[in-house]
Amino acid sequence: MGKTRIAISGIVLCAAALMTLSCASPMRLTDNWRNSTYTGPAFKKIMIVALTKHVDLRQPIEAEFAKQLKSRGVEVATCHEYFPDPDKATREDLIKVSQGMGIEAYLIMRVLETGTDVLTSGPSDTTMDKMTYMPWFGPGKPMTRQREAVTIESRLYEGKTTGIVWRSTVDAVNPTGSDDQISRFVSLVVKTLRDKKLI
Repeated sequence: MGKTRIAISGIVLCAAALMTLSCASPMRLTDNWRNSTYTGPAFKKIMIVALTKHVDLRQPIEAEFAKQLKSRGVEVATCHEYFPDPDKATREDLIKVSQGMGIEAYLIMRVLETGTDVLTSGPSDTTMDKMTYMPWFGPGKPMTRQREAVTIESRLYEGKTTGIVWRSTVDAVNPTGSDDQISRFVSLVVKTLRDKKLI
């Protein structure tokens, strides 16, 4: 009886772990381009601009970038501090405000596209090689599910020339704007900037 309980407990724990992993929203870098003509040093003072009118996303994204970049020795200014109304944050206004601050670069994020990702899963030829996966009562129906997907673009512009230095895109599935998702997105972008020796 004890062995049976242990086996059942193990199965339940494994199932719970798999459910947790499957519920985690995937996030991956799909583009990572650096302008080869930029030969300057890493940037030490950056203005963060999240191009969205949603305050509940704009401020947390900019604040998370500020937190993670500051922990790496980069000075940060956030757009929402200087432009609470996003409609008034024009390119010219950003440059004008940042001129006296010594801003070396602008890191600007925007949603590039949103859509629906359709997943279909069913037994593959390789799984059918094992008897444990045999469909004993006839072929199983393939499972189809839809999930929301969003592509977020990040661009880094050099402060003096406002020329583009770097660009990336990140695909996120089932975006919720949660603190965890924002933190993972920011970590991915910051790591990429560090790998490209731009911060």
